[in-house]
Amino acid sequence: MIDNRSPYFVFVPFCLLAQAYQAKGLVKYEWKSSIKPFIDLLMANDINIIQMPCAESSYKKSLIREPMGLKKYNTDEFNQHCEELANNVFEEIKQIIDNNYKIIAILGIEQSPSCCVNYIYTNHGNERRKGLFIQKLYDKIKDYNIPIIGINRKYINKSLKELESLIKKIKK
Repeated sequence: MIDNRSPYFVFVPFCLLAQAYQAKGLVKYEWKSSIKPFIDLLMANDINIIQMPCAESSYKKSLIREPMGLKKYNTDEFNQHCEELANNVFEEIKQIIDNNYKIIAILGIEQSPSCCVNYIYTNHGNERRKGLFIQKLYDKIKDYNIPIIGINRKYINKSLKELESLIKKIKK
């Protein structure tokens, strides 16, 4: 029996595939439903796409919400919610690795209070830090050597090239 499954995975933030999950007013660029350059790259290279949960919409139990900064989300209750979600994603990651598959990367969305990888906007300008959900996930996977790439929606080329480089390494 032939098994033609791709052994490669990328974990993506929920809003990469479904931008309707973004807070109101944040979808400003040409991609109305998904951030297509990343989806196109993954699909063209037969990479399995795992959609991580949206911490903010699942916490608010709504797709319709105003943008809120880190200060408003950084509560004990929201952090516990992010911890539970990170535990679930970590279990998926372990299962994939335990089955001899390869996780190429985890993607996040810069400026998101939950999913940023490098930079978040605060009342004091940009601050270098991970979002609440990504930090909890990172704490669980840091020994697994899985790259985490932050996507800046306005200037996506840098993160797109970073992902392309990781894909080229595995395709050799």
